[in-house]
Amino acid sequence: MSDSLYSSFESSLIATWRPPQPIVVAYSGGLDSTVLLHLLASFKQRHPNAVVSAAHIHHGLSANADSWLIHCQKQCERLAVPFAARHLVLQRSPRQSLEALARKGRYQALAELTDEDALILLGQHQDDQLETLLLQLKRGAGPKGLSGMGVDTTHCQRRYARLLLNHSRAALADYAACHQLDWIEDESNQNPAYERNFLRNAVIPLLRERWPSIGTTVSRSARLCAQQQALLDEVAQQRLKLVRVAADCLDLQSLADYSWAWQQQIIRLWLQEMAVPAPSEQLLHRLPTELFNAREDAQPCIQWDNWQFRRFRQRLYIVRSQCWQPEPINWLGEGALLLPDQRVMEFDLTEDTTECPLLYLHQTDRVQIRFGEFSHRFTPADALHSKPLKQWFKFWSVPPWLRDKLPLVFVNDRLAAVPGYAVDQAFSQPQQDKSAWRLNLAGSGK
Repeated sequence: MSDSLYSSFESSLIATWRPPQPIVVAYSGGLDSTVLLHLLASFKQRHPNAVVSAAHIHHGLSANADSWLIHCQKQCERLAVPFAARHLVLQRSPRQSLEALARKGRYQALAELTDEDALILLGQHQDDQLETLLLQLKRGAGPKGLSGMGVDTTHCQRRYARLLLNHSRAALADYAACHQLDWIEDESNQNPAYERNFLRNAVIPLLRERWPSIGTTVSRSARLCAQQQALLDEVAQQRLKLVRVAADCLDLQSLADYSWAWQQQIIRLWLQEMAVPAPSEQLLHRLPTELFNAREDAQPCIQWDNWQFRRFRQRLYIVRSQCWQPEPINWLGEGALLLPDQRVMEFDLTEDTTECPLLYLHQTDRVQIRFGEFSHRFTPADALHSKPLKQWFKFWSVPPWLRDKLPLVFVNDRLAAVPGYAVDQAFSQPQQDKSAWRLNLAGSGK
């Protein structure tokens, strides 16, 4: 069993590894990662060109965490594997899952400890996959959730590999016993308040007693679901390209060419690519009645977490919810101003007066950046009449939720320019005692 586990690990790692890519074990000190560390040390002996190391995350959740760190460091010294550790400071908010918080912090810490091109090995095995699928079933997941954990995944711009997914915990325990490995037991693994512990200690033993091969068969189901999801994503990606107008925007008329089932699939893939958490199925089902088919002059909005679905002129937008009450910003001649939403307002002095539109300023002019003042009248350089700014926003097809965020340039308390759209006639004419400025708005405020 010991030799077969190593052979499987070696062949899987060779198929996954891209030399001279460094290989890092996420090493907690438990059975799984201890076996993984020993396997990697054996791999290093057979492949001297491999650059290997171990990374330990000190969560600070257990009174034994300090001793675990010392244990892990000593084990790495014994196996001649370079060791690095990082301490986490977890600040849990109400209703936040401690497991989810620790997992997020762990991934962030691993990203800080490793090179961007590193291959990080995780010790999850077949039993962990069984737990994952049972949890996903409990949550009512679809094919994506029932795909379980992937062998090769990316997170926080790091590549992760789970090369033991086809092996049971019992196989890992046999390997550890054969090689007389020493590992630690986390006392929290016995706490039934954690869902995984309840499954691991109370539910899965009963399932294995009735169906001894359930770990293998469920893993096969996960692989089949992953294959089906990959096919769905492939077609959905092609269709997303046909309906996508911009990164944050879909054309509703084009989306309507597909069945509701495909519309949901396209929207889910779109949100995934935008790194937006997926809304519930119930919320998605509100889209046709509350948003797609709302009256033309309505401003429908559906919100979840810190995100919103918005519709404007037959387009579907994804918008981040923000509290927006910015103060005026005085411009004192800087080349760039950082706006409250992290966009950058750039001022470039230019002598190329053939460009249009340019803002012409006198050295003594008082310039401010303001937001949300739509009642001021404005006459774009190419317009025949002035109108209140709110009417120009409609003419320019600026979505209502973006209007408050557009920086407005006031010169001596008069609206002079809307960067990216127009300069007022009074400030767009070259004059001998004035300098020409090109305005640019960089970044996304959506």
